[in-house]
Amino acid sequence: MNIFLPRSLSIVCTTLLMTACSGIRDQSEKPYAYRTEHSVAWNIINASGMDLYSDALVSQSQSKMFSRTDYDFVFPTVGNDKLNEATLSLTPLLQHRATGMSVEDWQSNGILAWIPTELATTPQAASLVLSDKIEAAVMATLNESKREFRVRKGAEYNDWLGKYVFQTNASRFLVVKFADKDAGCELPKDDYFDPARKNSPICTFYTSFHDAEKIVRTPDLIGSNATGKSYFIRHDGLNGSSLSPVFRNSADHSDAENERMNYAFMQQVSSHLPAWVILYLSPHEHEGLPAVAFQQGKVHFFFREK
Repeated sequence: MNIFLPRSLSIVCTTLLMTACSGIRDQSEKPYAYRTEHSVAWNIINASGMDLYSDALVSQSQSKMFSRTDYDFVFPTVGNDKLNEATLSLTPLLQHRATGMSVEDWQSNGILAWIPTELATTPQAASLVLSDKIEAAVMATLNESKREFRVRKGAEYNDWLGKYVFQTNASRFLVVKFADKDAGCELPKDDYFDPARKNSPICTFYTSFHDAEKIVRTPDLIGSNATGKSYFIRHDGLNGSSLSPVFRNSADHSDAENERMNYAFMQQVSSHLPAWVILYLSPHEHEGLPAVAFQQGKVHFFFREK
């Protein structure tokens, strides 16, 4: 009798069970119930299952202004009549607490995506659809201002430990390096990190996200699609997405100015994305910037009336 057989069967069964657990789950029978007492931004985050960032309490007149979705994060200029920091202060939306951890200590920027199932037949195919959409949006943004850029993208490495122990699934990355005269960035001659340039101005769009773990009912606030179902790409957890700051060490710009440039860039990228892709920027309250959710260039703030 082979005494190693039961042990081998146990290992095989455990592996198969863990593989099954990491497969795609169809939860499309559960529609999202919109909470009218909260903001659109809050509902987007709630629908995604993320840790909620609370709505700031504002006056009735402020609520009317923050309900507009045409806020422009580009630095306001003299004679600019758009809704921006020159015409509407963001201070009422800041909720920083002087004691303990602030939200920016545990939250980060990321991507939320409800990829219509009619656009892909597998989670892997859905990831490619999303990657192509984001790449096209970043390229459109840079082409509008005639900035040179270089693109690199692909699948990231996932070892046995990550896949079967930590239950992380496949992920993809997109890196777009570009030149920017105002930020002092030059287009690198290669695609890889050069330690000699670590303190030089860096202009890079970087995101990574994992394949969808579940199919969900497309929330009404995201929009409708043919099947009513979507592959969901989330931001939180081990299989969450990441979205790095675009401008770092920019010439003659403070950290606060770099962060404002980042908000403006992400808003412009968002304007070229479909409604089912949300760019979530966590609060950066030390720089005077609240949490926002960008959808097709429109900005959704976290607020509700007192």
